[in-house]
Amino acid sequence: MGERGTAISFEDFQGTRNFGALDGLRAISVFLVFSDHFGGIGWTRFSGWLGVHAFFVLSGFLITTLLLRERDGTGRISLKAFYIRRTTRLLPLYLLVLLAVLALSYLAQDGTWEQMKAATPYYLTLLNEMANVAPLHMTWTLGVEWKYYLVWPTLLVAFGTTLRSGLATVGFCLAALAMIDIGGFRWDLLLPQNYVGMLFGSALALLMNSRRTFALVRGLMNHGTAIALVVALLVVHRRFPVIAGRIGDASAIALYSLLIAMLIPALVASRTWVARALASKPLVFVGHRSYAMYLVQYVAAHTVIAVLPAPTIVGGTLLFLSFTLALVLSDQLYRWFEKPITDWGHRWAKAVKQAALSKTPLPGCDAAAAALGPAGKRSPL
Repeated sequence: MGERGTAISFEDFQGTRNFGALDGLRAISVFLVFSDHFGGIGWTRFSGWLGVHAFFVLSGFLITTLLLRERDGTGRISLKAFYIRRTTRLLPLYLLVLLAVLALSYLAQDGTWEQMKAATPYYLTLLNEMANVAPLHMTWTLGVEWKYYLVWPTLLVAFGTTLRSGLATVGFCLAALAMIDIGGFRWDLLLPQNYVGMLFGSALALLMNSRRTFALVRGLMNHGTAIALVVALLVVHRRFPVIAGRIGDASAIALYSLLIAMLIPALVASRTWVARALASKPLVFVGHRSYAMYLVQYVAAHTVIAVLPAPTIVGGTLLFLSFTLALVLSDQLYRWFEKPITDWGHRWAKAVKQAALSKTPLPGCDAAAAALGPAGKRSPL
């Protein structure tokens, strides 16, 4: 049982549409990624690249929570509406940045243009993991997430969205990934460690969507547990090479992903100190723009390198200047491009769901309006 006053009720959790602390966690994660790419030797020892696996866990948790709440509110899951939301959320900004990088590479007429020409067929088909090193090679994570979006919701609908069937599907997928890893199968399109975190996030969403199992995770919704998990995550970041040397890279990544999943209940369903800190306005601001920041990071870094004298752009200087410039660029993209298109996509998805319900109404669909949300307002999930 959580400490008195920290854990919220199951009903309050179900009624929560904005998870501000998760935006804060996104902000921390994107900074960690920047630190690994641009911080130099002084920062790489913190294994900031693990931040992408925090994103994976968050993604699995959020999309599964959205799907389950849609089922609870309307009696069904609309895969069409789901893919409308995901497509309008991810692809327009990605394609805009891809076109911008292609143009900049062409104008530069250096090695980056040849790299982009070779990689673009993979970028356009979201097989990003197959592309060789190019200015947008960090988008391999988008390729991973998109494949999960194609498979997981379909499995959830096909095998059932009940707690038991959902957890069984997660278990089957984890077992399949373990067999692939044990068998030594290596293929860039299916590296097991890249999908474990999303499955952990989806399993957590299933547990928290049921009143009975929500009670089981209440032990994670207190100050002490949240702080202990943060400390454990810091240890994994700092000592990852040692941990991976003992249990292997895939197992160490799985451990890190599990710790992130265990932290989420204290962030979304409690009033812990950690949740309050991560829900602060500056972190939420960065978190809302983290996707755009992730996409424009190399544009920002190369702009800093081109403008400032070489001796001044090493280590922390390059890191913080790149992060700041990426935030400025991303803020404009978020306000004028990303958010308007995403909001439009949510309105489109809502119309698709309402049209489907009007054709074949189901018993208990009176809750549909609440599940769909207010007109013109997208759910942050």
